Amino acid sequence: MRNFTKFLLSLLILAFCNFECQDVKAYSYAHLNDLFSSYSENDEQAMVFVNMYIAKAKREQRFSKLIAGYEEAQFYSKSTDTKIKYADSAVAAAIRSKDEDLIATSYLKRGIIHYYNRRDYRRALKEYLSAFKNAKNTNDLYLYNKILYHLGMVKSYLGLYQEAVVHFTETAGYYEKHMSDQDHQNVRSNYEHGYLNSIYRLSTCYRKLLQYRQEDSLIGVGKKRVVDTEEFSLEFAYFEKAQGIQCLRNGKDAIAEDHLLRAEDILKRNQDFAALATVDFYIGKLKYKDGKKGEAIKYFKKVDSIIDQYNFVTPEIIDNYKFLIHYAKEDHNGNLQLYYTNKLLRADSIVRTDFAALSSDIIRGYDVDVLVDDRDELVRKHEYGSTFLIGIIVCGLLGFYFFLYRSREKEKDLTKKYGDLLEKLMRVDEEGEETTYADDRIKSIYNDQVIEVVKRGLKIFEEERQFLDKDLKLPDVAALINSNRSIVSFVLNEHFNITFSEYIKRLRIQYITKKLLEERIYLKYSMDTLVAECGMKNRQVFSNHFLQINGIRPKDFVRKRLEELEKS
Repeated sequence: MRNFTKFLLSLLILAFCNFECQDVKAYSYAHLNDLFSSYSENDEQAMVFVNMYIAKAKREQRFSKLIAGYEEAQFYSKSTDTKIKYADSAVAAAIRSKDEDLIATSYLKRGIIHYYNRRDYRRALKEYLSAFKNAKNTNDLYLYNKILYHLGMVKSYLGLYQEAVVHFTETAGYYEKHMSDQDHQNVRSNYEHGYLNSIYRLSTCYRKLLQYRQEDSLIGVGKKRVVDTEEFSLEFAYFEKAQGIQCLRNGKDAIAEDHLLRAEDILKRNQDFAALATVDFYIGKLKYKDGKKGEAIKYFKKVDSIIDQYNFVTPEIIDNYKFLIHYAKEDHNGNLQLYYTNKLLRADSIVRTDFAALSSDIIRGYDVDVLVDDRDELVRKHEYGSTFLIGIIVCGLLGFYFFLYRSREKEKDLTKKYGDLLEKLMRVDEEGEETTYADDRIKSIYNDQVIEVVKRGLKIFEEERQFLDKDLKLPDVAALINSNRSIVSFVLNEHFNITFSEYIKRLRIQYITKKLLEERIYLKYSMDTLVAECGMKNRQVFSNHFLQINGIRPKDFVRKRLEELEKS
């Protein structure tokens, strides 16, 4: 049935393409939305209808609808550049608003993009510092501490551990102090997540500073405070990882492996690949030490795969290639040795660039000059008899640079889209959304007093966030505001120009978007947690609705926001 529907839609696409001059006024936003909503992400066939949606919004000067159309365009466009082109205007728009909290938030978001998507940590730090500057006098202490947390994250990554300790100490104190002040379970949970993540990051900094007593103390606190539940599964995995590394340091290999394996399972489910790479590396080292070289190599290859896919490497895991090179030597596989040697040299270059603050402190288990000599010798051995090998090297280098180019272009496109969304949110804050018609356009069977009662009831419904209740239906809302479904439906359709389902969807997405913008802890939540937080059930539906309303996927929004925060 679904294929047949898509077939009919394809025929409609051809019809629309042949009648480009057709007046888009003839189609409602709901109708156009129905036409493109059945398509999957990156399916550009949907762009015929999305462009009509955008054209209609432009003609009618409906900013909320126009932004929704841009969000759909971001979802269905294949090109990363096209996707990102809607994102960079956020900071400029925030500055025009002269709202320091909004400015700080926009810088924070842009920093998160650079941190998580582009892996441009120094740019992320710059953005976070800008956010911090604009939030110095804020009354929003949650935002202030969110910025501090991301400052700690990027400084920790860059090796500025002592400065990161200061930030994480402050955020841990703030979240712990305010946990007991929160009556609402979800709000309290946010503070608990913030506290647990702060003390975990703080313990990691102490480990890097070789201050093991402080690290051990924080791990003990974390293990007492967190249990392996769905809500705190990631934090549980982090402390399991930390305790595994702690046990390794103390020579308790068997116990260490148990902790690391538990962490690995959770991190896989949550797709936290940065932490997973470190865990897999330590498991590989344990297997190698126990003489289980075959199993160890499997783990080292997993780490290599994560580094390749996410262009992410730290001094802690770079020795992964030392083991792989040694494995290739023992196997007398010159091609594989050369392959991993090139990867190690490339990873070493990334580490030298990103970790300039640590350049004099990093103790390498390899000599770069010797590696270069070994690589050159391998190439010479195959110079005359292995043209194929040289071709592989050249193709590898070309592929690497092409990968870098494509990655950067993709990030530019996503950044643009993110900026456009922030600009849209700023406009909505300034101007409000156009949700009503003039009274003379509405022919009502209900008197004005009845209509106003329903409007006031809906306002209270929104303010009390009753839309977060799951399985909410029109009769339920009518009952909540002491009205009936017919009147509520009439007010929504005629006075707010919106269907009930669209009304609830927008309230939920706007709510979770604001939380992601203003409360840093939400950026750490899994997608399933975010789905539950805003009253939805289905992860894919949530992602599609978020894209429809915000013009960007929630996972991309979170990543961009984190990068922006890290830069400030």
